[in-house]
Amino acid sequence: MVIRILCIGGIAGIALSAWMYLWQQITAIKVYTLLFNVDFIPFIRQVDWNDYMLNLFHIIISWAIVLVYFLSKKKLGRNRWIIGIGLSLCTACVYFPLSLLANQPVPAVDDWLAIIIWFFGHLLYGLLIVKLTDLFYNSKFLGKQS
Repeated sequence: MVIRILCIGGIAGIALSAWMYLWQQITAIKVYTLLFNVDFIPFIRQVDWNDYMLNLFHIIISWAIVLVYFLSKKKLGRNRWIIGIGLSLCTACVYFPLSLLANQPVPAVDDWLAIIIWFFGHLLYGLLIVKLTDLFYNSKFLGKQS
């Protein structure tokens, strides 16, 4: 299960990072910068982290989200789509405190295009978690499990 969580969280996290990077390049709206924003966290902000380390922080959070997805699915037994999309949309809500707490230039709390890019990216992240779980658990990929 641990390998699967690491794979699913890693792939989905990198996909979300790529989504935000692409949109920041296209629109110049700093959604990628916001995704990796840690400048408001004591001790962490004192280091000038490179993109690889910031992406690693993001992937660690992604692993935790995938773990919560697995535990929620197992405990609640509800529709996997509702759990995946619900978790990703809850996670997307960090847009608002991240925007408010940031010390560096990031999208404003009321920047609607940034909000749409952010929430749509997180929605895709949730869908990807569900589909990757199907791939890793319900196919011959890494061995089928029940």
